[in-house]
Amino acid sequence: MSGNVADVLEVAGLAGGYGRVPILHGVDFAVAQGEVVGVLGHNGMGKTTLLRTVMGFLPAASGTIRFRSEDVTRLPPHERAGLGLGYVPQGRGIFPRLTVRDNLRFAWHEYSGASEDDVLEAVLSDFPRLRALSDREGAALSGGEQQLLALARCLVGDPDFLLLDEPTEGIQPSIIEDMERMLLHLRESRGISVLLVEQNFDFISGLSDRVLVLERGRITGELQKSELSDQAKVDRFLGFGSARSTRGTGGPHRAPPPAPQAHSSPTTAPPDQAAAPKLVTNMTVKRPTLSQMRDMASRFGMRLTDEELHEYSEIMEPYMKAYDRLDATPDNLPAVRYPRSPGRFPDPSENALNAWYVKTEIPGAPDGPLQGRRIALKDTVCLAGVPMMNGSSVMEGYTPEIDATIVTRMLDAGAIIAGKAHCESFCLSAGSHTGAKGPIHNPWKRGYMAGGSSGGSAALVAAGEVDMAIAGDQGGSIRIPSSNCGVYGMKPTHGLVPYTGIMPIERTIDHVGPVTNTVADNALLLEVLAGEDGLDPRQCCPR
Repeated sequence: MSGNVADVLEVAGLAGGYGRVPILHGVDFAVAQGEVVGVLGHNGMGKTTLLRTVMGFLPAASGTIRFRSEDVTRLPPHERAGLGLGYVPQGRGIFPRLTVRDNLRFAWHEYSGASEDDVLEAVLSDFPRLRALSDREGAALSGGEQQLLALARCLVGDPDFLLLDEPTEGIQPSIIEDMERMLLHLRESRGISVLLVEQNFDFISGLSDRVLVLERGRITGELQKSELSDQAKVDRFLGFGSARSTRGTGGPHRAPPPAPQAHSSPTTAPPDQAAAPKLVTNMTVKRPTLSQMRDMASRFGMRLTDEELHEYSEIMEPYMKAYDRLDATPDNLPAVRYPRSPGRFPDPSENALNAWYVKTEIPGAPDGPLQGRRIALKDTVCLAGVPMMNGSSVMEGYTPEIDATIVTRMLDAGAIIAGKAHCESFCLSAGSHTGAKGPIHNPWKRGYMAGGSSGGSAALVAAGEVDMAIAGDQGGSIRIPSSNCGVYGMKPTHGLVPYTGIMPIERTIDHVGPVTNTVADNALLLEVLAGEDGLDPRQCCPR
């Protein structure tokens, strides 16, 4: 860290996560007075975890967080807020049955800088849209209006540093532009610093002085302001299609005012594409911005005024609100009960069959029917904190946040999860040649097919690299590779084994089952896996 007196926020060696699942691994960065720093990365890389840890909602396992030279690493969130940290969470978190004014009143504290009435008046002056809606309940607001309310509520606490988590997610174009103007105004008028997590590349590049790239809980690089306007450099560093562009290429790009000198990150942009981390696009449905709609109209040869584009936005809005409601549905994710590291990608020297995707060492309970048995998972099975790609480069870099039901059952039974096995691209092949990482070799004769789509699972068992494996079957994907590799594979009765937390193809044909070297081991593993979990709709009184 630089130790510069102008640094408002300094994070050094920060590690943390959820319970015993590590997400952040030695994060280092600093943000100067009046600086806007963006954080870009695909889903599951730790962006939200980083903001929640900085704000104190998640404990830091190690490292330090210093705000205005004061160590706040162990302070609770309300004390950090009193020092000037403000947090706008992803999903807004407003109170749906309170009015706009009451939502704002709820955030007032003695450290807000003035009386409650004066603070609310000042905030509403900056948000004229909200003033007209001050008596409306939060649930009656549009997604964009709710986001403005969340930002305004944060400002009631008079912060001088904002932590913003995906503020443009699921909101209409006009409000995205209003929000950008508001944040630029706050920066110019109050010198507010911002740490911004965002998937909208146009929004993050328009506001940020520099952008940090977060991959698997580590900052792997940084793009300076001058580099953000160079599309070729952005694509080379982040990977093609890694961040969604919502502005037309021909329009002017508004830049924020100059900020204090930015700090260099531990790693800078690599010189060639081979060294660049590959990111993927956020899957959340986004509303197009006005600029994007103008560009689309131009490309289609349509001459539409902004008023007409607004009419199109109004037509789209009910459909977007349906997506918003779906996106806002609570996940109620099952707890991850066993600690682990993210694993490692094996060298070719230890992956002769190309059957491994990632190797791990996740021990389960100290005893049980599977005590000490090493098990490989087909790379369709979610293993929290460990990469998963389902055989396709489209998903490369995705990291699940949960364990599949069967993973927890095997760990409870004393198994050791040894890693993830390669499979065919999206499991749509009965061969072993379509996976994004190359063909899987037959353990009995290199250069010949192991079968698919669960080729890696069968090959690892046949080669003796694991004791057992999990495979999936929609049309022969357990049975074909088991036959090719000379092992025992079981396609269980449909619904007998819960499919929760496993990449599906179609629920009426999805099956998951054991691959082993003996019939006895097959029966043993099936006994551990079988049974209703109360979550999988494929199951109905399984026996």
